[in-house]
Amino acid sequence: MAEADSRRLTTACTLDLMRVQTSDGRTLGHIFDVRCESGSDKPPTVTAIVYGERGLLERLGLRRERPTVVPWSRVRSIGERAVVVDDAADAGGTKR
Repeated sequence: MAEADSRRLTTACTLDLMRVQTSDGRTLGHIFDVRCESGSDKPPTVTAIVYGERGLLERLGLRRERPTVVPWSRVRSIGERAVVVDDAADAGGTKR
């Protein structure tokens, strides 16, 4: 899923400020950053999304804690207004 979606995105910035919700509809927050990986022989690939209050604090340069991150592999779908992640991502994401 994640690999196919990353090819459909015009830019990673398309995800900026979109709502993050679990597949059962619980809102986790909004996307404040997109982590990508790139190599000299391949285009950049989205690897994770940063969301929530910690993500906002990092974006503003006020970070005291590591941001909450959801690996791109947990993204189930991308809608017009929300990115849906699997329910396991609701366990607080990972702090990186």
